[in-house]
Amino acid sequence: MREPRLYLDQELHCDLTISLSAEQTHHVCRVLRMRSGQRLWLFNGLGGSYLSEIVAIEKRLLEVKLLEFNERDRESALQITLLQGISRSQHMDYTLQKAVELGVKKIVPLITEFGNVQLDQKKTEKKLLHWQKIIINACEQCGRNILPLITIPAPIAQALKEEDNASKFLLHPGADQHLSKQVSTNNALSLLSGPEGGFSPAEVKHAMDSGFITIELGPRVLRTETAAVAAISACQVLWGDMA
Repeated sequence: MREPRLYLDQELHCDLTISLSAEQTHHVCRVLRMRSGQRLWLFNGLGGSYLSEIVAIEKRLLEVKLLEFNERDRESALQITLLQGISRSQHMDYTLQKAVELGVKKIVPLITEFGNVQLDQKKTEKKLLHWQKIIINACEQCGRNILPLITIPAPIAQALKEEDNASKFLLHPGADQHLSKQVSTNNALSLLSGPEGGFSPAEVKHAMDSGFITIELGPRVLRTETAAVAAISACQVLWGDMA
């Protein structure tokens, strides 16, 4: 069995013995059915991971000791920022999960004109906590030791104003330019992907005025959760660690 990985939001160092949370204890003991003496990896999102050993198991308590540090990280040299129009729950969750697996560095949730999700302050806080958990779980699964940044949802006009990557691409069906004909400079780029209803004409114009190049991903119209994943994959093939 592959040694599992768990994220801990705390300082870690070798020879430290720590107790896992009740949720993590349940996962390790009941789901993975691990026993004392077995090993797993712990990381805190700051880089590297720690090989650890289960040293004590009680009914609702599991203690692990950190044995050695492995500095290896699996970050992509291609630093991708995904500006994603907020979509419905399962679609947004899928997009975030796959974006993390594919190496995205930063995720900016966008409030757009045609978006179907309405957020007040309370809902925004709840969504951010949920999205952060999706990101953590994806990092645990794919081997990343540095958590991608997810920002507070922002109106698209504000987010476009703050985006300063030299290479900026807007996913737009019917565009006359293709990703394969573009060039990514400085190993950093921004991808702008819409929600289920796409972007309004005013939003497209605003993006173009902000330096985004409209591109299409082939002759078919892709769903919101497919478009972002396809574009990230294509960028990694063209300029990143899938090349």
